[in-house]
Amino acid sequence: MRVNIRISSLLGVTATLLLIPGTAVSQELRRVTLEEALDLFERNSRDLRVARAEAAEAVGAARQAVAYPNPTVAAFREPLSDGDRRYSESTLSLSQRLVWPGTRSAAGDAARLTSVSATARFAADSARLEFEVKQAFVDAERAERAEHALLRVTTVFREGDRSAGERYREGDISLYERRRIEAERVRYEARLAEVELEAAAARRRLATLVAPDVDALELAPASAHAALPPDVASAPADSAQFTRRPEIAAAESALASAVASASAVRRQRIPDLTATGGYKTQSDGLDGVIFGLSVDLPLWDRGAGAIDAAEARVAAAESRLALTRRGVRNDVRRAADRYRSTVRRARFLTAEQDEGPDLLEIAGTAYSEGEMELLELLDAAEAHLEAALAASSLRADLWISFYDLERAVGGFDGPINEREDI
Repeated sequence: MRVNIRISSLLGVTATLLLIPGTAVSQELRRVTLEEALDLFERNSRDLRVARAEAAEAVGAARQAVAYPNPTVAAFREPLSDGDRRYSESTLSLSQRLVWPGTRSAAGDAARLTSVSATARFAADSARLEFEVKQAFVDAERAERAEHALLRVTTVFREGDRSAGERYREGDISLYERRRIEAERVRYEARLAEVELEAAAARRRLATLVAPDVDALELAPASAHAALPPDVASAPADSAQFTRRPEIAAAESALASAVASASAVRRQRIPDLTATGGYKTQSDGLDGVIFGLSVDLPLWDRGAGAIDAAEARVAAAESRLALTRRGVRNDVRRAADRYRSTVRRARFLTAEQDEGPDLLEIAGTAYSEGEMELLELLDAAEAHLEAALAASSLRADLWISFYDLERAVGGFDGPINEREDI
């Protein structure tokens, strides 16, 4: 369900630190690509370990359900006496419970389908958790972009504060203008400190998801996403892609398992036979082969309650499947609407300029050379900052909505067209 093919190798030092459980390092920043983060997540996620273990448990239970019952070996010796008379009998027997073929087949089908459902649930959990990693990665990228933008603006006001001090001493600006730029610098320094904390928290969040056993670590994106996600067609409301969602496969398998289990319970009303054969010897010299059949008599327990419970489980599984299908349909609609809306909003942003200075650079230079008044510098810095934060936030929203749509439809089929950066 990933856009790109995962790389097989990881950064050496990063992999060494992250793949050793319990490794403690001082608080430090390390950078990983999205593919490396997903690889680390698959290796280290505790949530995935739990989901994988539950799926393995269901597979083991299914294998056990089709195992034939073991035979029973019994040995008896009966010494008898009456005064001086002595007599004994010795018996060696082997018993085997004979399960009716239909009962065993139905029970095996129920267990097998339960394991299929558990495997599908693991796939659903994996897709959901993988989306959380992608979202955390994009959020960390968004936080770093905001940190970088605020640092640039704060740097301008640091230089502006220094320049204003010189110009005030020379009598070029008033005390009001001097105090105003000091206040703006303090304001932006405070904002920068807050954003730095938010960026550190985002990096720790990513590290916690992909390397929960490593303490005091921050992970940051090693490479930035493109301005726009790959171009994909929006999923229609009644798309056949719904069937690719593992939640639907899990619910369908759970229903089939409940039906097979109910069939097995009904068949169990016919008791299984137990065949016994063996050899018997007596102290008077007589011996011979013994054999017999035994069967439970359904006098008190006829399995009516078990049948009612099995039928109730079938009804519940049918309702869960209907709810799952409805939920998936709504989830796809929501994700598709969110993605389309975010793409439309992106069209209102000004294209990023790869060449020449931006607004902040132009304003900073003009103010330093006395060609721009203080208020103009403040307005230009504020405008640049808000535009940069809006563009960064929208870029992150685009990628998160893209990954959310990818998860909602169960993955995109075939190649997707790469868009050019804005």
